Amino acid sequence: MADSTITSKNNIPEAKGAPATPTTQVVNTPVSYENVVAKPLRTPNFLNLKHKNPSMSLYWGNYRVGEKESSLRFNQLVAMGFVTAKPQDITDQTGNPCPDALIRDGKVIYGDIILLMIPKKDYLGALKWNAENAARRVKKFGVAIDGSGKPRSVLADLPRKTSAYIPQLDGLDSGVNLAEK
Repeated sequence: MADSTITSKNNIPEAKGAPATPTTQVVNTPVSYENVVAKPLRTPNFLNLKHKNPSMSLYWGNYRVGEKESSLRFNQLVAMGFVTAKPQDITDQTGNPCPDALIRDGKVIYGDIILLMIPKKDYLGALKWNAENAARRVKKFGVAIDGSGKPRSVLADLPRKTSAYIPQLDGLDSGVNLAEK
């Protein structure tokens, strides 16, 4: 009876067929900073969704926030005219359906924000009103806004009786007191 245990190198059976070749080739080349291409590592942009109807605007609003999950802001947005967007009406940037990871209870929700929609005409009107209101609030004395919406100085046409005094800077390095000159 022969012993089937391998006790030395000489007793190792030879493999039949061709030797195994690696399927991937590993190249150990040093990487230098100059040869690296700058590119970001980003997660997919789930927030830049589109409505199938181009006359609708989308808006991410707070849904349930805080310890008691207050929905006050959501209720305010609904009162302003926003409506909860339906997943079947939404596509991603490339036209694919709304990602399943964002669909909860028939709504599009990302963390504590919810996707709402409003007619584009109403949304753009609100943005325009906000911009005009902000421009009115920052109006400075002596500045008038003409019919085209561009600011112009009302003081430019008045004759100047005074001018600003700009002292000579020649004596600064030598320690001369310019106030005494």
